[in-house]
Amino acid sequence: MKKIFFISICTLITSFIGAQNYQAGDHELALIPTAYTMQKGQSYFTDYELIFINYAYAISDRTHISVLSLFPITTEFTQSLSLGIKHQYLNNENLKAALVATYIPDNGFASVGSVFSFGNSPTGFHLGTSAMTVLGDTNESNHYEWLYMAGYRADMSKRTSFMVEYANFSTAVEANFGGFVSLGFRFRTHSVNWDLSGIRPLESTGDFLFFPLLKATFLID
Repeated sequence: MKKIFFISICTLITSFIGAQNYQAGDHELALIPTAYTMQKGQSYFTDYELIFINYAYAISDRTHISVLSLFPITTEFTQSLSLGIKHQYLNNENLKAALVATYIPDNGFASVGSVFSFGNSPTGFHLGTSAMTVLGDTNESNHYEWLYMAGYRADMSKRTSFMVEYANFSTAVEANFGGFVSLGFRFRTHSVNWDLSGIRPLESTGDFLFFPLLKATFLID
């Protein structure tokens, strides 16, 4: 894990110069992140199913810091607080890349990885991977879990997009599990976008088709 964080620090220092235009929601698809970032001073607030809430602020044109938690239904919601950082370390015309890291203080869960966005706009293909572990866990069986992510966004009109996403875990791959797929639509204005998606495993599930996900993101200029 030390090597992973050392590499992450190096990528934070090594940045390429380039301009980009950000619109509400460009920083992620329904679930997986993209390599796009907000402009300095912008922030966004996201609500997932009225259960999870997330706030992020751009301290520079390349870097977001964020806090995610359960909605404060009880006083124990603080146990779910998750701190995050996203830093875009590559910004070429047809390829962008960003470091994404999270940490949950209550249980020591940490993840660090990278996501790549191909093309010259948030529409197109996005690919990423992340290593996850629990810091300070002395269990000899402790290991890193890898998350693999891929997604594609296609703009159907000026205000509507179609999104497809795929995710799987390293242990699930070893167990021959097919992973999860998400299909959905995005409806957006300048400062607000709504995502309506359906998530399902790539396995036989009988009569079950999709678990619904409704997400709203508000851009604060």
